[in-house]
Amino acid sequence: MKYIALALLSLATLSVSAQQKKKIVKKTTAAKPMLSSKADSVSYAFGRDIGSSLKSLEIADWNKDLIGKAIISALDGQNSLIAEDELRVVIQNAVNEARELKEKENLAKEQAFFTENAKKATVKSTEEGLQYEILVEGNGEKPSRENEVTVHYTGTLLDGKKFDSSLDRNEPLKMKLDRVIEGWKIGVPLMSKGAKYRFYVPSKLGYGSQNMGAIPPNSILIFDIELLDFVKDEV
Repeated sequence: MKYIALALLSLATLSVSAQQKKKIVKKTTAAKPMLSSKADSVSYAFGRDIGSSLKSLEIADWNKDLIGKAIISALDGQNSLIAEDELRVVIQNAVNEARELKEKENLAKEQAFFTENAKKATVKSTEEGLQYEILVEGNGEKPSRENEVTVHYTGTLLDGKKFDSSLDRNEPLKMKLDRVIEGWKIGVPLMSKGAKYRFYVPSKLGYGSQNMGAIPPNSILIFDIELLDFVKDEV
């Protein structure tokens, strides 16, 4: 029952009899609300926004029926079943528990992935836990962490979703290696000019538990990096 979406449309939705509900279910499994006025549209928009926000928290157990009733009681100015000064504590505790559970799940998946990935003959590992494959080997000197490098790169998540690419922008990235994530600081100095490597970056060498927009917290990052050039610091 989609009380989150329907609760703000009308109180009548919550008072429909059980017999009527059964008849409706027989006709359609997802009855669409009628948005016949500006108030309906505004109400539905807020309801959807509330639902989307709650879903993004990835809390396992929701009482959707109670969420709808709580929204209505707040709109009607009724007393809260939980003291107002305790509401924020309850919410924060639930968010923290969901985040901790998700982190444990992600770390378990990460460990399983790197364990299996290390078994591939083409994959090498550094002592820090970075894994990489040599797609094209280069020749000559290698940059240090203090050098400025010019690279082309594509970054994807483990599911293959691309989150960034200098190739898509048709513009190489030029930056100092001491200003990037730890995985790059470790990996790029392994390369010679002209080399192209694929790096598998564990979350601890990436962005950790930070939410970076297109990059969820505790994500494994996969980078295809081509070292175009580098400039040593002048002594």
